[in-house]
Amino acid sequence: MASEQTSFVYFGGDEGAAADAAAKKYEQLNGGTEGWGNEVIDGMASTVDEATQALRRTCDALQMISMFGGRKVVWLRGVNFMADTPSGARSEDVLHGIDELIEILQNMPAETFLVISATDVDKRRTFFKKLNSIAKVQEFASIDITRDGWEGEVSALTLKLAQPLGLKFDNAALELFVQRVNESTRQISGELAKLDTYLGQENRSVTEEDVQTMVPVSRHGVIFEISRAIERRNGQLAIRLLSEQLAQGEQAITIMRAAIVPTVRRRYCVRLLIDEYGLDTRRGYRNFESVLNALPDEARKLVPRKKDGSLSCYTIYTTALSLKELSLTQAKQQLFACAKADRRLVSTQADVRDVLHTLIMTLTA
Repeated sequence: MASEQTSFVYFGGDEGAAADAAAKKYEQLNGGTEGWGNEVIDGMASTVDEATQALRRTCDALQMISMFGGRKVVWLRGVNFMADTPSGARSEDVLHGIDELIEILQNMPAETFLVISATDVDKRRTFFKKLNSIAKVQEFASIDITRDGWEGEVSALTLKLAQPLGLKFDNAALELFVQRVNESTRQISGELAKLDTYLGQENRSVTEEDVQTMVPVSRHGVIFEISRAIERRNGQLAIRLLSEQLAQGEQAITIMRAAIVPTVRRRYCVRLLIDEYGLDTRRGYRNFESVLNALPDEARKLVPRKKDGSLSCYTIYTTALSLKELSLTQAKQQLFACAKADRRLVSTQADVRDVLHTLIMTLTA
């Protein structure tokens, strides 16, 4: 019969998810009670000395038999010294301490368990391979919001975390929520908890107005808000948001290529699909989605996709709703104006505020 697993490591860019998984395992191992022998050790270190002290404490705790016998569980929480940093995995002292911990894990007293939760881990190091051979290791990678289709992943995560709370989103509310938060499980959970309290037990349906009231705009979310303001032809709001980002040190070319270029390009492509293939929003989203999925392959190439390869239909639907007064000729002119402004930002000494403000007024006039 296989021996019981005694060591568990949870890590990754989504540190909230890793910490939650570690907390659940710690509670499961100690039976939901804080026994005398159980111990939680802070693994957040800013220096090599702090890292080696945390490792030393963990080794001592694992080797010390529980005062009253029975099961003992140690949780090394929030470790940041297994990453490729000067106070972490680049330090010989830290690497020596990790190797010592691994040796103890291979010969731990009976009924002794270790849980480790970490932010980042240098997977190139020998200690990581050793941990993989003796512990159950699980990585919680954060969602890459630079890739097409990230919205679908964040939407799925949001709905998964909202389900235990009984919260239900309509399409507009979910889209706005996804664009206002970042990809962190911890932040999404926190914003859902606020909505849970705000709505009360009688109302469990989240609307777009609820999200606007309760969920603040993250740094990433501002990019979406600029894009939304352009689509809604609200030049004043777009310029205010843009100016705030520039004042906070954001690069003009970053705003241009993250918020403005994708919006203008998407508007042109959607206008082309409407004119060439008769896409119509008047019959509602479900009909629009089915028609979009039935388009020829050449036309479907104009539609952004989710990570799983499926079409990002709702994004196209909301864009189509904003194009009632924009012709294909105008959409093409805006695309050229956008390209011209982009060239001015990278190849001239023109004032970036003037370039961006002029462009936005052109796009929203």
